[in-house]
Formats: sequence, structure tokens, C-alpha cells
Amino acid sequence: MSKLLRLLVLVAILLSVSVLYALGDPDDVDAAEGEEAIDEAGSSATVTYVEGDVVKRPEEKEDWTPALLNSSIVKGYKVRTHVESRAELTLSTRSIIRLAPRTTVDIVKLYEETREGFNETLFEVEEGDLWASVEGLGDSDSFAITSDIMGTACRGTTYRINVAADGTTMLRVYEGAVELWDPMMARLGPGFWETAAKEGEDTEGKYEVTGPREVTGPVEVTEEEWRLRLITSMRQIVVGPDGEIIRSGSFSKDDYLEQSDWVLWNHERDQLEAGH
Repeated sequence: MSKLLRLLVLVAILLSVSVLYALGDPDDVDAAEGEEAIDEAGSSATVTYVEGDVVKRPEEKEDWTPALLNSSIVKGYKVRTHVESRAELTLSTRSIIRLAPRTTVDIVKLYEETREGFNETLFEVEEGDLWASVEGLGDSDSFAITSDIMGTACRGTTYRINVAADGTTMLRVYEGAVELWDPMMARLGPGFWETAAKEGEDTEGKYEVTGPREVTGPVEVTEEEWRLRLITSMRQIVVGPDGEIIRSGSFSKDDYLEQSDWVLWNHERDQLEAGH
């Protein structure tokens, strides 16, 4: 082979390597974008359990990508489980969120610091079953999970929310207490959350969340006053898509809903976590 030919071959190889290096590994690009998002968001959740087909995507994008074990999820993401799939997210305060099969959750806020200095976390359940074990919050921090018709806030609590396709929402509390409120209240006026009109804009009918306030102890939930009430350990409430109560009161660990594979698995996972 002539020197000229060898030189041309060497140049071609170098050009190919340069192009490949410039393009990079798509997985590396995704990882870099994820790290940048975490830096900007300040907080993230870690995927600590994956079974089956679990995917995620930023709210502004249409394409879903696999939610891999030990990957990070930041605010503004949706997480979805498909048939025969489950996922567990562990938050920085040791709080845990688990998704049952066919569940979609929007991560709206993750320990987002407000101007008043407390941290807010907010999950919105579009459909499916979500299990929450909440701990490690600061005295003024808020942790909320909502559906279209029910908002819940808690601390030091284990509970689950099931949202049916028509919006019917069931809340069951296993430990601690969960406060209910209408999720529209933060936009339409004062409720569980202390709210204040936004400044510097048209404020008619617009309110912003400025922090939780003290609430009264548990009381009997009535048809007219189910909002702004505490649901305590081993009690439940089911609210229809029209906002009317379908069922409320105590439930037993022996009833058929509590014998499902999903509930028993969560209890086992909680016991494992408590032993660590």
C-alpha cells in the first residue's frame, strides 16, 4: 500500500471517530439532561423498585422513556405503570410513593421552597392506585396528593388513594391522619390552605398557596362537610365524580380490598423499609 493510500485511510478513520464522538451516546445525553434537570429543580425522587413496564416523560414532551431502577425523577415529570407493572419512588426525606399497575402520576412539586421558607410536595393522580408512606417532613412543610375531586395533606402517615376512570376517588388511611380538601379551593378561595390573592395582576378568583395552618381534631364526616376534615387510622372515604360521598367510615384489615396482592405487597415493603 502506497504512503498516500495509507494516509487517506488514516484520515478517514480519524474523521469517523471524530463524528462518533461528536454525536455521543444518546443514553449519555439523556443522563446529562437528567442531571441538569435535577440541578435546576434542586430535588429529585429515586426509582427504587421497578416491575414490568414503567415509563416516564417530562410534561412538555410526548415520548415516554423507561423509568429505570435507580434513575432520578424530578418535578414536571409524569410516571406511568402499565399492566402487571409496579414502581416505587423514594424521596429525599425517606418518604415513599408506590404506583400500582395502570397508574399515572404527575409530579408537580418536589420539596419546592416557597417564599415563606417551607417546602411543598405535590403529586396529582390521574388514574390508578397510589400508596404513600410519608415521613421526615419539617414542621412547616406540606405534602399533598390530589385527584381531580379530592386533595389530601399529611405528615407521618401511611395511606393510599385510588382514582377510577370516572374520577371516583377512594382514600384509606392506615397510620396517622390525612386531611381532605377540595383541590379547587387553592384557586377559588381560602380552605385548608392559607391563601392570599396574588399581587400585581388581575386577582379576581385567583389565589396562591402560602402555607398550611393548624386544623381541628378528627370529627365525623358529613355529606355537607367532608372537606377540611381529618380521616384517621383505619378509616376511609369514597367520593364520586360529582363530589358526593359514596361511602365513609371505618374499614377492616380483613375486608376483601385489604386482601389484594397490591395491598399485601405494600405492607411487606413497608415492613422491610422499617427494618432498615
